[in-house]
Amino acid sequence: MAKLKLVSFNVNGIRARMHQLQALRETHAPAVIGLQETKVQDPDFPVDAVSELGYEAHYHGQKSHYGVALLSRLPVKAARCGYPFDGEDAQRRVVSGTYALPGGDEITVINAYFPQGENRDHAVKFPAKRRFYADMLKYLEQEYSPGQNLVLMGDMNVAPLDLDIGIGPDNAKRWLREGKTSFLPEEREWYQKLIDWGLVDSFRHCHPDTDDLFSWFDYRSRGFERDPRRGLRIDLVLATPPLMERCVDAGIDYDIRAMDKPSDHCPVWVEIEG
Repeated sequence: MAKLKLVSFNVNGIRARMHQLQALRETHAPAVIGLQETKVQDPDFPVDAVSELGYEAHYHGQKSHYGVALLSRLPVKAARCGYPFDGEDAQRRVVSGTYALPGGDEITVINAYFPQGENRDHAVKFPAKRRFYADMLKYLEQEYSPGQNLVLMGDMNVAPLDLDIGIGPDNAKRWLREGKTSFLPEEREWYQKLIDWGLVDSFRHCHPDTDDLFSWFDYRSRGFERDPRRGLRIDLVLATPPLMERCVDAGIDYDIRAMDKPSDHCPVWVEIEG
């Protein structure tokens, strides 16, 4: 049976990262790529460049901020931008697609850029993060079932376990003390509700004890260049049990992060039996 790779990648500006997308295609030949922080309004999305890579794109963007896209080599059965209950002023953070698998089955991929939240004390950003997590749970409960072939991928801006924190114990304690987001107890509770709905963290399933692989490295502190590297694993590919039964492996691509002019995030991937 053929194997399929699904990749999630916060590109931090798609037009500045086409060289990384090219490398991603050459290295992994993904069936589906979910991009976050495309930072481009829909009329300016690089459709032709993506098509030259062999992908059909569905995108949901706005100028300079946020923005998501799904790139696929699989036949598209349906695509949706945003949550069905979004208002007109909603930030462009979610795009979903349902695709035909080679064996006649189908798979749904929800690609999301979860808010960063900044700090527990932030009057706007932290409640927005809480609300986004609640809205994602509502979306799953209203539209889908854990018995379906479903993937939720994206920059979730939460490190689920202490194994996923690689900024050093002193920094981690300071972040918690100051209320800085990424692994606050309440954030992990929001994340856990998605897991409890019926999702599995594919990377942690395949690598239960790994504590030195991360997906985001700060530009300013040069976290990727340090030894040991300093980062967080906040980019995740979650899947329902029927897909996890077909899971072959999952990983994080450091080689693409090591390229010139990179995103501050690494691509993360899961491979399944198609």
